[in-house]
Amino acid sequence: MRFHFKPSICIVLLAIMLSGCGGDTGKGKPRAKVYKTKGKVTFLGSPVVGAVVSFSPKGDQPAAIGRTNDSGEYVLTTYAAGDGAAAGEFTVMVMLIDSGDAEKTPAMAHAKTQAEYVPVDTHNVKKAKSSGNVLPTKYADPKTSTLTAKVEAGKENNFPFDVK
Repeated sequence: MRFHFKPSICIVLLAIMLSGCGGDTGKGKPRAKVYKTKGKVTFLGSPVVGAVVSFSPKGDQPAAIGRTNDSGEYVLTTYAAGDGAAAGEFTVMVMLIDSGDAEKTPAMAHAKTQAEYVPVDTHNVKKAKSSGNVLPTKYADPKTSTLTAKVEAGKENNFPFDVK
């Protein structure tokens, strides 16, 4: 199953998350050292394709962001594509933005099992449109996300997440 995305939303999210991540942190500090960081996102055990994974820092390290591939796997970026994340603790956010027709969009945010996927509006499928995050909304906000990660130097930083 493929989802349709508005590229502009992903670009805006990426720009917001990576703003201020130049050679200088703006506080007179050099760039933080980053470490390869990867993982996999699943929803009820199945890979989530095209989700944006954001590592929001709990300290003063920079944020990192990635996007899941066709297998649900992601690689984080802080300064350059795939370079990783800085050491420290993060709150992790996962969003899957879909603005396609409801006929093609599973109501993942409300399904308890994969068998419960239904169109967003079962009464008016031809006219219904889906817009926004199709994963449970708690994972899109750093205040409500229960996902966390601790990136460490010299460790294999592999963080799988199963969102339910």
